Amino acid sequence: MHRLAAAMLVSLLCCFLFIATLKAQQQPQPAASDNTASPPSCIPHERDALLAFKHAVTSDPAGLLTSWRRDGGHGEQDCCRWRGVRCSNRTGHVHELRLRNTREEAAAMEGKISPSLLALDHLEHLDLSWNDLTGPSGRLPEFLGSLKNLSYLNLSSIPFYGGLPPQFGNLSRMQYLDLSNSNFRGDTNSTDLSWLTRLSSIQYLNLDLVNLSTVVDWHHVMNMLPSLRVLHLSDCSLASANQSLPHLNLTNLEELDASWNSFDHPMVTSWFWNITSLRYLYLHATSMYGQFPDALGDMTSLQVLDLSYNYNNDEKYRIMTTDLKNLCNLEVLNLDWALLYGDIAELFRNKLPRCSPNKLQELDLNWNQLTGMLPRWIGQLTSLVILNLGRNNITGSLPISVGQLTGL
Repeated sequence: MHRLAAAMLVSLLCCFLFIATLKAQQQPQPAASDNTASPPSCIPHERDALLAFKHAVTSDPAGLLTSWRRDGGHGEQDCCRWRGVRCSNRTGHVHELRLRNTREEAAAMEGKISPSLLALDHLEHLDLSWNDLTGPSGRLPEFLGSLKNLSYLNLSSIPFYGGLPPQFGNLSRMQYLDLSNSNFRGDTNSTDLSWLTRLSSIQYLNLDLVNLSTVVDWHHVMNMLPSLRVLHLSDCSLASANQSLPHLNLTNLEELDASWNSFDHPMVTSWFWNITSLRYLYLHATSMYGQFPDALGDMTSLQVLDLSYNYNNDEKYRIMTTDLKNLCNLEVLNLDWALLYGDIAELFRNKLPRCSPNKLQELDLNWNQLTGMLPRWIGQLTSLVILNLGRNNITGSLPISVGQLTGL
């Protein structure tokens, strides 16, 4: 009897242990420990460099640098959380400073650009545009040419004076460089642009309103920048554009703005008509005269073409002989005060794009000497949003097809 009871007790214990083990196996397992580290805080010496930069700013009306503080909690001391500062999520090094003044001129920071930025060895992006950080010298800081990792530099509309530092040619990783002035702000110049040829990766270059009147080889310098996609040289006092280039390297150039330069030579002699990659071409007020070049008709990538206000002191009118019928991507054509004369119906019929669908959205033929009647097929320009035919000698009634231009 005792043996039977003992056997039953052992069986019950084994059954209990089995059930307990099974339940334990069915319990959800604890999650594996999360080893994902939070983004690292900024490097202490880089924080000190940023605070030294702030110390050199004597006025900050917009409060761009208000969050830049040494005191406070951990979050406030972490410069990677400061306004305008971007750090690497992996290393904590400062990679970007985005301190552009996006408000009115009265909100601009004043002071100088501190050399403490040289401590930011990993800085790739620096935008201080539209601030008044000229310092006592008023000149562009040469030391910025030592920030070897910079690929983006925007100092536009900071009212600097004097020459462009050739030390900027040391920025071999540069892809975007904007040293442009704005009206009534700054007076920078350059007598030698050869340092630009060392920026082999540059894609965007803006030197608007920088005085380049003594740089005679500017076209050769630009032609040695094969990666260039956007080139702005508006109002640079360039003397001419009729130089010859035996071999064109600017095969990636998509946008060229050379407006407000008094070239004062025949339009057909300019060197840029063979850049067939151009999508945006701005030659407003360049004082070029004579016929438009036939090569213009082969620039089939063009989306915007501005040849307005191209006249010289002789004010000799020209007839439109260039065929633009194959410019099927053209969306904006500005020939305002381009000194055109002739029959407007002939111009519409045989010179303007005749593609289907027609992409032309803006057409400005204002202030020319065009005569005759508008053609019936004007209604086929169904994408038109702006049509300016004022100050011409157009006669007759409006074609009924104008009613099809519902976007006007």
